[in-house]
Amino acid sequence: MSLDIPFRGIVSIITRNHYIFMNNELKHLDLTEGQVPCLLALSKNVGITQDDLSRMFHIDKGAIARAIRKLEEKRMVNKVQDPSNRRRYLLSLTPKGKEVIPVILEAEKNWENNIFKGFSPEEQRIIIEGMKKLAENSLKNFNRCLKDE
Repeated sequence: MSLDIPFRGIVSIITRNHYIFMNNELKHLDLTEGQVPCLLALSKNVGITQDDLSRMFHIDKGAIARAIRKLEEKRMVNKVQDPSNRRRYLLSLTPKGKEVIPVILEAEKNWENNIFKGFSPEEQRIIIEGMKKLAENSLKNFNRCLKDE
């Protein structure tokens, strides 16, 4: 099947299908794709704040707050007041949150294996490196737009 669609359409298809795939893979854990980045970031960065997550993912603070609130309700994330700044809260995974990380990583690995079917390891490496450059350029453009506002 050959798709004659613009680049933005290609990115949209991949993103949308990843979202659907991950939601399907994680529904037995009562997790959504939108909560996954927070969980993965907290698995690597104990004690970061919601503001840190917002900056890390270039997502507005309200969306991060909603995701964290849902993860707290599911008892996957702890939120503790920062002793050095009582207006900030430090985030960490609960034991239940830590338990789901390997399942999430396995689902992500399955997704990558599926979309890279038919590609050699070298082709995969080239695509990933190219996508990293595209992401960097996109972030530079995003930051320029913020400065112009």
